[in-house]
Amino acid sequence: MAFNAGEVREVSGFVRDGHRFRQGSLILAPAVVPTVVWRRFRVLGSSAEGVALIAPFHVHGAGPVAGPGSEAVDKRLFRLMSLQAADRYRELAISAADVDPVRAALRGEGTGR
Repeated sequence: MAFNAGEVREVSGFVRDGHRFRQGSLILAPAVVPTVVWRRFRVLGSSAEGVALIAPFHVHGAGPVAGPGSEAVDKRLFRLMSLQAADRYRELAISAADVDPVRAALRGEGTGR
């Protein structure tokens, strides 16, 4: 996986914000600080400023997308991943194909962390 070699990986997804999901990207960058950033999607102009997620991370599985706001997410393509960072809890809807690489990156596997 390129992430193991220190390359940045950007994964499209959604984050639960109260009673709805907001689209954005999870940026995984093992060679820079912060190593994990959530960037909200913006329609016009520049990209939104990122919100750093502070390690250590504890991933609480990945299951079907459900609950408030889930109608905005294609449940066939995305899985709900619960993530406890040092500073906050997040629920992320990540592409099913990206769940294992994201989980490995958040656990620090192959990153020297």
